[in-house]
Order: sequence, then structure tokens, then C-alpha cells
Amino acid sequence: MPPLDRRTVLLAGLASALGTGGARAAFPQRPIQLVVPFAPAGGTDIAARRLGETLARQLGQSVIIDNRPGANGIVAGQAVVKAPADGHTLLVATAASFAAAPALGQKLPYDVAYDFAPVGMLGLFPLVLNVSPTLPVNSLAEFVAYAKQRPGQLNFASAGVGGTNHLVFEMIMQAAGLKLAHVPYRGAGLAAADLMSGQVQVMIDSLAASLGNIQAGKLKALAVTTDARQPQLPELPTLREQGVDLIYPGWASIVAPAGIEPGTLHILNTAINAAMADAELVARYRELVIEPVAWSPQETGAFMARDRAILTELVAKTGIRLTE
Repeated sequence: MPPLDRRTVLLAGLASALGTGGARAAFPQRPIQLVVPFAPAGGTDIAARRLGETLARQLGQSVIIDNRPGANGIVAGQAVVKAPADGHTLLVATAASFAAAPALGQKLPYDVAYDFAPVGMLGLFPLVLNVSPTLPVNSLAEFVAYAKQRPGQLNFASAGVGGTNHLVFEMIMQAAGLKLAHVPYRGAGLAAADLMSGQVQVMIDSLAASLGNIQAGKLKALAVTTDARQPQLPELPTLREQGVDLIYPGWASIVAPAGIEPGTLHILNTAINAAMADAELVARYRELVIEPVAWSPQETGAFMARDRAILTELVAKTGIRLTE
């Protein structure tokens, strides 16, 4: 008998969770609503739609994507936290809304640690350290040396104060002993445009958004922030490989209102993890530059809590404020 692959094992577990022998499962009883805190067509939205399609096939119910952008995820969060905790309403939680916002002291109408139950991961989003093509450096070591010779003279761009790319570069400065001035923009696209023209010198951005410009020579990529090199740029080393002890990918998870039944939580998590092993979804994720992750609710919750703790410590050390 040939060995069972990971997806076969996960699907077998899902069948067991849903029930066998023709009995109708108690969950799901109707379409599942997956609330996304962004407008349609962005990377997170597309990933949620691909996951929803796969879950629908596995669970036998439609998964409806409900886009509710606004207020750094608060609009979406409020819609879900008030919903019944029966597993039919889920939320895409992000590093910005579930880690950075509480770390920065943003007033939220809910407690991200207690009012939601982690279900599983949507995926990890690799980040990349880019420098302007006008900068005379071609490696992380050269950049660190160049910046140390010019303390306070170089600028780093971000998509806004307290955003992921702002906070991750602050971590890099701490780890490498650098001092650069922060130039926040109203969005990553504007920041990247000025980076390419040399108005600013360096920026953390998503690999998905940067890949085309890196391949076209419009940006110099010096490192990825993940624990391993990425297949889209296999020659590009990680920060840790180059002596900067930092691993920090962007991320998004799936959460439910607190109080969800353990059996329902198990069904949802098993289905999500089976989806993460689905060949079609994995291929689509690779196109989107997203890493599929199959974690338990406990592993997902621990990861989210650890990220909040890391960012809370960073904010305390640096004094970053949303009014910066």
C-alpha cells in the first residue's frame, strides 16, 4: 500500500470530524461568511477567496467573502465580534489589526486577545528589504556599513506610522545598530515610487508588491525577513543568514467570535489545514507570494500573542506613537 500524503490524512480527519455513515453534520448548516478587512482585489482578499473556494468544496457549504474595509480593521472586527459564536461568521485577522494596533495603544471596541478565538492561518506574507537603485550598496553588509557611516542622514520609507513595514524596519535598526529617519507615506505604492527615484533610501515591503520591480532592476533587494529563502528569489538571502537576528513575516489568520464550540472549531481548523495542502491552492498561493501554513488553533493563537508581545516591547523601547 503506498504511503498516504499529508492532504489525504487531513481530508480523512475532516471526514471523521464531519461525521460518517450518511448522518448530517451539525456544522455547517448554512453558508459561512468570511469577513475581510480590505477592499476586493488585494492580496489578502484574493487569498481569502481562494481559501473560501477550497473550504466550500470540503465543507459542502458556500463561503461568502464579505469585504468590510475601514478604520484599520475595526469595521470588520465589529461585524464579527457581535455575530453568534456558531462558526458561520469568521474574520481575517492581520498583523496590523491584531498585533500592531493594540501594541500602539489604539482604542479598539473589543479585546483582540479575549473576544476572538483563533481558528487557523490564512498564510504568511514574506517581506523584503529594498533599497533605492541609486544607493551604492549591493548587500545587507554594505548597507549596514554605509548607514553606520551616515547616522541620521538616510531615510527609510513606510506606508504610514505604525504599519508593518514601519515596525519591521524599526526592529532591523535595533538589531543592526542603525539610525535612520522615518518618512511615512499614505500608502506603500507612493513610498515605493519615491524609493525607486531615490527620494528615500530604504524600505520594507511585501515581496508580492516588490517582485516585479526587483526583477526589472528598479529596486535592489537585500534580504527577505522570513526564516528561509523564497522560491521567487532563491538567490536572495534572509536577514538571519546575513547576521541580523530577525525573522518577521507578515501574516493573516482566521478567527471566530469567542465562545465557539470545540467541535465546530475542530471542523473549521481541520478544513483550513486540509486546504493548505491542496495542490491548487498551494499553486495559487505561490503566484500570490504567500506561504500556506497548517497550524492548530493553539499554535495560531500562540503566534498571534507572541507577535503582540514583540510589537508591544518594540513600541515601549522606541516610543513610537500613532501621532508621530
